Amino acid sequence: MASVSYEPVIGLEVHCQLRTASKAFSPDSAHFGGEPNSHVDAVSLGHPGTLPVLNSRVVEYAMRMGLATNCRIAEQSILARKHYFYPDLPKGYQISQYENPLCEHGYVELQGDPPRRIGITRIHIEEDAGKSLHDQDPGCTLLDFNRCGVPLIEIVSEPDLKSGREAYLYMQKIRQLVRYLEICDGNMEEGSLRCDANVSVRAAGSAELGVKTEIKNMNSFRHVERAIDYEVRRQTALARRGKSITHETMLWNADRGETRSMRTKERAHDYRYFPDPDLPPVFVTTTMRAGIEASLPELPDDRKGRFEREFGLPAYDAGVLTEERPVADYFEAVLSAVRQKDPSADLAAQAKAVSNTVMTDVLRVVKEKRVKVEAFPIAAGRLGGLVHLRLGNALSSTGAQEVFALMLDDEREAESIARGKKLLQISDDELLLPVIRDVLAEFPAQVETYRGGKTQVAGFFIGQVMRRTGGSADPVRVRELLLVQLAP
Repeated sequence: MASVSYEPVIGLEVHCQLRTASKAFSPDSAHFGGEPNSHVDAVSLGHPGTLPVLNSRVVEYAMRMGLATNCRIAEQSILARKHYFYPDLPKGYQISQYENPLCEHGYVELQGDPPRRIGITRIHIEEDAGKSLHDQDPGCTLLDFNRCGVPLIEIVSEPDLKSGREAYLYMQKIRQLVRYLEICDGNMEEGSLRCDANVSVRAAGSAELGVKTEIKNMNSFRHVERAIDYEVRRQTALARRGKSITHETMLWNADRGETRSMRTKERAHDYRYFPDPDLPPVFVTTTMRAGIEASLPELPDDRKGRFEREFGLPAYDAGVLTEERPVADYFEAVLSAVRQKDPSADLAAQAKAVSNTVMTDVLRVVKEKRVKVEAFPIAAGRLGGLVHLRLGNALSSTGAQEVFALMLDDEREAESIARGKKLLQISDDELLLPVIRDVLAEFPAQVETYRGGKTQVAGFFIGQVMRRTGGSADPVRVRELLLVQLAP
């Protein structure tokens, strides 16, 4: 009897901490960091008699993500209390959304051949809980309430993912979007982007879903991929042995590379959701929606496609340049500077030259110095000047590299630095021809050797011209002029 083949069914719940100045329902600071329990107030601590007031920026940011992921935006949504008892939740409930979330029924597309569309079930608003610190003081659990009330959106996917790798790519897409929209910094290490994975297996081709587990404690894309793949293997092994799979919450142990049981999974009714009596419904007007739609930036997939169509860039270049919005902005600003210097030149050649410089040199320095592109020391206009010199063969590739390195600490324009270092190449025919003629006149025997068929002697003449110009002659133009002069 043939063994049953199993397939994984995976959905992700991604929590994004929003980049608002104040918390979701109080004016207290929402900034990351600070001394423990220094960003707290009576509302976030749940003191009796306090009333929450919804931060309008939270609704705006949630809608931005909803629109970017093709969601339907509800004209009216409800804020609810989600009850559970844990030491880092001082109110005994979390303000969230259950029925009538703000955003529903959207999708994102993962690049591939063919592309894969991953459904978004819902995006809803909620507040964060505090943080329990179990390893600061032996035998004690310490509580830091700074995070209490910090605004989140929870992005719940459909169970459309097929592997840990797809989950990895999906998480990257979500991170890219929230960073493009400037609503979240996407830093998993600091907890501003967090992910829980719902994993089950079923007989291949079956429409019936298996019993799922939820994996927590994953703080990197790589951990998401590894944890899911491990859990799929674990569940598949159980299913093949005829063992039952328990509906439970799992923790990922990155050091041991395995999941372990944390607790039996709660059902939704265990949270005793009900509308928060202190908060009115959220209404989205046509004017409000139109204003937010108008404020959206060009999204990364659209921008990548435009870079390929408009600038003739290869798909790889376009993908690298549009991965981060500041890099794409910088690239376009540099290209604009190059175009201003020579608007009649071939746009595709200019774009490729700028792309090469940004991807090879700029991103290398950004990585080595651990700086943001926004703080890169060479302004776009100055780098455009350097690329223009290189395109016009006024600088050799070696000379361009030297000028680039100097520009990191020297605020002068590229041409000024190159001139001072005597790196500008001579490409003027009126200056080069007399030197070439002098060299040919000095070495008649070598001229005859060349004309006799040994064309490799041309390299000797080029070397002589380069020495007499102090290495500043444009070797490409020297060769072109030289071959004309050597013709019989």
